[in-house]
Amino acid sequence: MNRKTYKYLILGLIIPLWGCAQKTETQPQTEVALAEFLDGNQDGTLNPYEVLDVMFQLQEEHVGDMSIKDFNALVAEIQDDDAQEEQEMFDEFDTNGDGKITEDEVNEEMIDIVLQMDTDQSGGTSFAEFTNFDFTEGFLADDEEIKEMVDGMFMTVGKDEILLSEMDEEDQNEMKDLDNNRDGTLTREEVTSFMTINNTPAFFEVEGTTAYMNGVICSDTPADVLRLLLEHPEVTTIEMRIVPGSIDDVANLRAALYVHKFGLDTKVNSQSYIASGGTDFFLAGNKRTVEDGARIGVHSWAGGNVPAIELPKDDPEHQKYLEYYRALDIPESFYWYTLEAAPAAGMHEMTEEEINTYKVKTE
Repeated sequence: MNRKTYKYLILGLIIPLWGCAQKTETQPQTEVALAEFLDGNQDGTLNPYEVLDVMFQLQEEHVGDMSIKDFNALVAEIQDDDAQEEQEMFDEFDTNGDGKITEDEVNEEMIDIVLQMDTDQSGGTSFAEFTNFDFTEGFLADDEEIKEMVDGMFMTVGKDEILLSEMDEEDQNEMKDLDNNRDGTLTREEVTSFMTINNTPAFFEVEGTTAYMNGVICSDTPADVLRLLLEHPEVTTIEMRIVPGSIDDVANLRAALYVHKFGLDTKVNSQSYIASGGTDFFLAGNKRTVEDGARIGVHSWAGGNVPAIELPKDDPEHQKYLEYYRALDIPESFYWYTLEAAPAAGMHEMTEEEINTYKVKTE
């Protein structure tokens, strides 16, 4: 079955369900609960591809046909598991068990997030604030914030252009990714463009058989990838331009596996910059092309008070990544290499030798 046929088959199944799942004031509580479950990114709205993504996740839990009774039981089980996982994560941070997460209970990388979660400014994040926090909104700066950052950056140097050669080595390594045309000079336009994309949820622009990808991978991305795959069967390659990482690692791996299962190729061009979850997404390509000049960054992931590198190798937290790399035929050693290459707050740019060693490119 080709992608176009598959598209209409799937939409024929999902659209009626989507229509029934729209939230209204007169709906029974059970139907509202179902709608909330199908709202994968929890933004209060549904679209058919979001519903399809959730249904694919259910299929992994229950292979074959599913009765309504089985469906309801599975949904309830998943919701219970999610609630338990949220509680366990909260408890991990709430080290003194007082029901609030405070600055002194988290590592340095988490302090800003904890402050944002504390919406009532009480000096600590409650469980309700923790579970209701919108990570996409919390991590991504808006246009006004971006303008302030860019203005501050150029005001510091007192010039309209910044020469990388005038910076010390550490600052050069941090700033060189903003130099889109690789000429050694940062302009206000370049910095603004990069920072805007760096604070925009990932999106695709289709031209012919290529889908150009930019932005940060979020909880919306699996549904957006399914939309791309099913509405644009002509696309054979995803060319990643600036994809600096992911806010939701689980969603990222799921979206990337859709790309892999549909057999699309991935490419980075001479001016591309991908890193962290963006690098993981790139690895999903059937054929992976890396042009000279492309920058590929890796580092350790972070998700708790204990750095990933300090977790035992048999810790369950490692398994979703190891299973993902196995599915792509990427050496397991690549995963352990990323944890050691740079801490979560840093980034290591892969060398050509490392790109070849870990099968990042296929040609």
